[in-house]
Order: sequence, then structure tokens, then C-alpha cells
Amino acid sequence: MGEIPSNVNTPAGCKFHTRCPYVKDICKEMIPPTKEVTPRHHVACHFAGEI
Repeated sequence: MGEIPSNVNTPAGCKFHTRCPYVKDICKEMIPPTKEVTPRHHVACHFAGEI
């Protein structure tokens, strides 16, 4: 499922967009903000809490 990006030439936007099943255009353009979804559990996803 998808490709693991190069560590030397990382893609723009979210580091995981090349292999995420929920990818949308924003993922390819912008780095997602870090959000705390539960106490001491942080995620970096544009759709955290929605999926």
C-alpha cells in the first residue's frame, strides 16, 4: 500500500501522504499541525478526530 518516501528527498506536506489511505490534496501541500487527541497522545494529521 503506497511507497515509503526517501529520507534524503522527503515529499512536501505530510510525510505519510504517499502511503496513507485517507490522503487528500491538502496532505500533499501542507505539513499537518500536531494535535492532542487524548491526554499525552499527539498526532500530526489534517483529519485527526475525523477518521
